[in-house]
Amino acid sequence: MITIVATIFFDKRFWVGTFERTDREGYAVAKHIFGAEPSDPEVYEFVLTRFHELQFGEPKEFSLEIKRMNPKRVQREVRREMERIAKTTRPSTFAQDYLKEELDSKKLKRKEQSSAEKQARKERQFALKQQKKKEKQRGH
Repeated sequence: MITIVATIFFDKRFWVGTFERTDREGYAVAKHIFGAEPSDPEVYEFVLTRFHELQFGEPKEFSLEIKRMNPKRVQREVRREMERIAKTTRPSTFAQDYLKEELDSKKLKRKEQSSAEKQARKERQFALKQQKKKEKQRGH
C-alpha cells in the first residue's frame, strides 16, 4: 500500500509543497516550489500531470512506536516541548528533517567529488610539469 501526503506552506518568499510517500521501500520526501499561492485546482492539476517528475530522496526506514506513558509525564513533556518550540522560529516536521538530511548528504557527495577532481587536476599538472622538465634536459 502506498500513501502520499501533500503539504503546501509559505516559506519566506514562496509557496512550497512537500510530498511525503510511504510504501514498502520506506519513507521518502520530495519538494516542489510553486512560487505564487497555488489554488486547489492548480494543485490537483500538478498532482495529475507532473507528479511523476518529482525527485524523491532515498527511501528511509520508518517505524512508529506507540508507548503508554503516565499522563502527567506526557503533560510535562508536552509543556517543555512547547516552550522549546516557542524559543525557536518554528517547529520542524519529520519531512523537513528528512529534506535537511538529503541536502546534507548531497552536499557531502558534491564535496567529495570536487575534491577528487581537484586532486586529479593537480596530478595532471604535476605530470605535465615533470614531462616539460625532462624535455628541457634532453637536448643540451
